[in-house]
Amino acid sequence: MFLYFLFYFLLAQLIQCEKIHNQFLQEPEDVETIIGSTVILHCRTEPLDESQVTWCKNDFCTLGKTRDLPFYPRYEIIGQAQQGEHHFKIVNVSLEDMGMYQCQIRAGPRRAGSMSRKAKLTVLQIPTSLTIDSPVILIENVLSFIVCRANNAMPEAKLSWHLPESISYLSKNDYALISDQSLRNSISNITFLPNRSFHGKLIQCQAQSSAIDINNQTMITQQYIQTIFAPEINLTLIGKQTEDQVIQIDCYVYSRPDFDQIQWFNGSSLLDMTNESRLEIKLTRYMHGNRISCQAKNQVGKRNQTIILQVNYKPMFVDTNGNEMKNYSVVLIDEGQTIAYECLVNSFPSSIISWIVNDKILSTNQTSLKIDHLQTGLYICSAYHPIFGIFNQTIRIALKGPPEMLEETRIHSVYVGQSVLLICSISKDIPTEEIFWSRDERSKINSNDKYEISENRYDRLIEYKLLIKNVLLSDDDFYTCTTMNQYGRSTVKFQIRVISLKNYFLQRSFLYGSILLGLACCLILIIITLMNHYRRKTHQRIRKRSSTTDETISSLAKQQDQNQHDYQDEINSNIDQYLFHEQFIHNHRNDICDSPQDDQFYFRENLERYSTVV
Repeated sequence: MFLYFLFYFLLAQLIQCEKIHNQFLQEPEDVETIIGSTVILHCRTEPLDESQVTWCKNDFCTLGKTRDLPFYPRYEIIGQAQQGEHHFKIVNVSLEDMGMYQCQIRAGPRRAGSMSRKAKLTVLQIPTSLTIDSPVILIENVLSFIVCRANNAMPEAKLSWHLPESISYLSKNDYALISDQSLRNSISNITFLPNRSFHGKLIQCQAQSSAIDINNQTMITQQYIQTIFAPEINLTLIGKQTEDQVIQIDCYVYSRPDFDQIQWFNGSSLLDMTNESRLEIKLTRYMHGNRISCQAKNQVGKRNQTIILQVNYKPMFVDTNGNEMKNYSVVLIDEGQTIAYECLVNSFPSSIISWIVNDKILSTNQTSLKIDHLQTGLYICSAYHPIFGIFNQTIRIALKGPPEMLEETRIHSVYVGQSVLLICSISKDIPTEEIFWSRDERSKINSNDKYEISENRYDRLIEYKLLIKNVLLSDDDFYTCTTMNQYGRSTVKFQIRVISLKNYFLQRSFLYGSILLGLACCLILIIITLMNHYRRKTHQRIRKRSSTTDETISSLAKQQDQNQHDYQDEINSNIDQYLFHEQFIHNHRNDICDSPQDDQFYFRENLERYSTVV
């Protein structure tokens, strides 16, 4: 029985509670509205006193007990309370109005309080700004980001990109951040690996949200891409890479943005050339293989380009250490010794080596040559270069011995009171340790007021000089130049013949007389020559005139002979004609009749008359 009673009691309570909850005829719904607008949250109940119904915000039911809600001037409860209308009105909606709203029925006698469902009021805000981080500057082949931002929106805007077909991104990331007053900042970034084709292309970012749709707006922002890159360098060499020639190296730079500096380097050494796009160099053999670099820099970075010089330079004879050797050298050998002499040539391109002795080629393309003591003499190492031609180095192979004197004994004639200079020439091919002058090989001569000794050294020769001043008859003697080394000595003698003043004047008189006599003879010869020339010219003129006269006489004689010939021909013709007539008359004597004229006749049968005059 007790269980039955308990069941009916609980059933009654449930029915009573259902009646309490069903006191709301209309409950508020979720609302989205634009900031600054007016919104009404609906609440309808059974007819109740207006003081029995209030509104709660975010679970705080302290907005006020009266319908005008004096502490919240933008809030108000409207509607016919007698008809159960208790609507909540908000004017000039702001962000602070967002929240959860409920309509509340207060508890009363025999009535429990009741709460409506919660209605969410969302205040919509279009983004206050939509931007692409600018300027959009991307570095070529460097991972780069482009960011689009929609700020201060509710709800957060969704961002999308509009890109040219030629541009594709690697990734896209979207996220939102809460700003002041519960607004949202939307951010979208796309990742690129840009290239130069991106430069100047237009990209767009579009924001979309319910607030934008309600306002029937379209929000799009755009930017042009700038692609920058480090300098690109192209080196151009102008001129021939030949020793002692001047070449120009042009440095062409292409970059974005423009370069702000150019530097030139020779290897690692900075040249004193800044911001010059052309470098002029006078080439030397020692520049072969040098690396000439042009370096340009802009805000992206710096780049350089290098050109390696290939200098064509003429052959130079060097030793094993690369030091330059002279074109003439001497090698001393002991008797019985054999050496291998090596001829090293430094040139570019490489030279062809030949060994020549007595104008005969011993070998080709061999740098070394074996020589023994029996083959002493001059050897020529010839280097042929395809550009510069032939260069020779002469090597003298000589036996070790005393110094060589290049001058033979000489006789010097000098007059009293004059000075005489004796020159002793010594070859430097063989080393010399000591040189001195002596008189008749008895005593050495030192420099003093009488004698002056001097020495001049050249590449292959030593000139050891002795000047004898104010020569006297007692200076007539032999003077010896002696040079020594560890292998022996060599000497050369000079004889001085001193001529006295008496002989001097006689010789001078003879000399000047001879000169005068010679001049007189020359003058006579000139006169005779001129006279012969004049006679020859006169004779030629006479012969020319005689020749002209002879030609005239010959012409006249020829003309006379011609006339005489014509006259004789005419006489012969008349005689022939006369004889013909006589013969004719003789043959026709019986037929001829005389004419009344004495000089004419005619035939009987022919009346034509003929003359007898020839």
